[in-house]
Amino acid sequence: MNRARIVIESAAKSDIRAARDYYFDKGEQTCERFRDELTQVFDLLSRHPEAVSVAFGRTRLKPMRYFPYIIGYIYFEGAVHITGVQFGGLGWDEFERRQF
Repeated sequence: MNRARIVIESAAKSDIRAARDYYFDKGEQTCERFRDELTQVFDLLSRHPEAVSVAFGRTRLKPMRYFPYIIGYIYFEGAVHITGVQFGGLGWDEFERRQF
């Protein structure tokens, strides 16, 4: 089975660090659960990058199951480009601004 390569763009890396720091303050186990779920979502997107519908432009939005975050990504030339990992309450505006 071919897997798409996961590319985490710099803005998404910053988002992940901020979320990780937030959950670390809530407890190390919570932080680990967040990291584990994020890893699972990235694995799913690698295996099935087109399973999520395009929300706008070329951006697809995949919500996390147990944490209130949405992962924005663009599937392009065999790679999943993670453009953001945003708190779900912030809306889509930030995702629309983030292109690579």
